[in-house]
Amino acid sequence: MDFTGFIKHIGQIEQFDTKDGRVCHTRDIVLETDEQYPRSACVTLRNDLAQSFNLNIGQRANVSFDLYARLNKEGTRYFNQLTAWRVTPC
Repeated sequence: MDFTGFIKHIGQIEQFDTKDGRVCHTRDIVLETDEQYPRSACVTLRNDLAQSFNLNIGQRANVSFDLYARLNKEGTRYFNQLTAWRVTPC
């Protein structure tokens, strides 16, 4: 899936250890469309993409992402997660 918009927010890089001992990095970005009724999406960048991200707030970008639904720890509610696999400036 793809989403095109202006970068509205760039989060800090977060680092965590996986169960198998690997170190992973994530960063969230928020894009907003420039339509009459703007839509926003928060997308997670992982590992190399999170570390090499070099766009700025206000730039127009196209994000290709995968959509996942995951269950919370209590098993009572599902949440959507958008994980980017490519970000390109427009």
